[in-house]
Amino acid sequence: MKKTILAVVTSSLFAASANAAVVYDKDGQQVDVYGRIQYQAGQIYNDDNGDAENFGGDTLARFGFNGKWATGYNDIALISKLEREVSAENDDDEADSFVNRYAFAGADFGNGVQATVGTQDSAYVQLADVTDIYNEYSGLIENQFDSRWDDSAKVTYAADGWDLRGSVSFSDEAKANNNEEDKLQNQYAASAGYTFQIDEVSSLKPVLAYQAKTGEAAGESYTDEQYAAGLGYTYDAFYLASTYGQLKHDLADEKDTVWTVTATYKVQPDWTLVAGYGLIDGHNYAPETTKYYVLGTQYDITAKAKAYAEYKINEVAGEDDNYVVGLQYNF
Repeated sequence: MKKTILAVVTSSLFAASANAAVVYDKDGQQVDVYGRIQYQAGQIYNDDNGDAENFGGDTLARFGFNGKWATGYNDIALISKLEREVSAENDDDEADSFVNRYAFAGADFGNGVQATVGTQDSAYVQLADVTDIYNEYSGLIENQFDSRWDDSAKVTYAADGWDLRGSVSFSDEAKANNNEEDKLQNQYAASAGYTFQIDEVSSLKPVLAYQAKTGEAAGESYTDEQYAAGLGYTYDAFYLASTYGQLKHDLADEKDTVWTVTATYKVQPDWTLVAGYGLIDGHNYAPETTKYYVLGTQYDITAKAKAYAEYKINEVAGEDDNYVVGLQYNF
């Protein structure tokens, strides 16, 4: 889920948060620090039986660092990022424990090309970003694999309207001597997007993306795949976007259709209305496993603080509806 509405999406892996503060800048070395504090409450999720959980709240804090060091060779610079998160309340007895979100290093070649290794977003995230632009109930189904990959290498190119990304992860759990039923081996992803600037207030961005993962389940090898197309249209204060694609389950020989739609409209400088739709539909083997609508609003208290409220209407039999209200401060 995204925490900004109509944020400018960039493929730059060193693109600092808009709220980042430069804490060191000397002799070609720069370090930025940024963070987030957030509280939200409601009947946010459902349990395994589809019943809405009791009213409750969650608090989290997040902090991160961006580093950049000029090499003195042409425009090449070394780059790095570290971001961690701690939840003060967690149902899995992990309260107050830090979770590593990003930890990668690499190089910016100064011509739109960057190469990094570590824990980072997969290339497929560019597709999910087309519709994953508001708060709690966006970005739920677009990416059916993990969004962030450990032990991954990634190359991106962002220039002249193009946004090209490729990534591979060598998290080969199948080599480990354990009793896990499903053992992930490798993951691959590629995406391509291009922004058409129609005029000063409108633009159009199509995105194509593909990802695959290999592994072993019950002693059998498999390759699961997902592919999709997305299209985002911006006109002044209005944004409309959709993604559509399929997910292939190799061993079960099954396919799912995955479809999302998002719309946002800034009715006033501080107020934004949001709406969303999501569907996962099994091809000839199961009824719809996910179908929902989302209505919500966001109020920008300041440039760095906001309040939001969202209501999720679940259209699958036996699933209760959900709602959330929250406050978020970024620095």
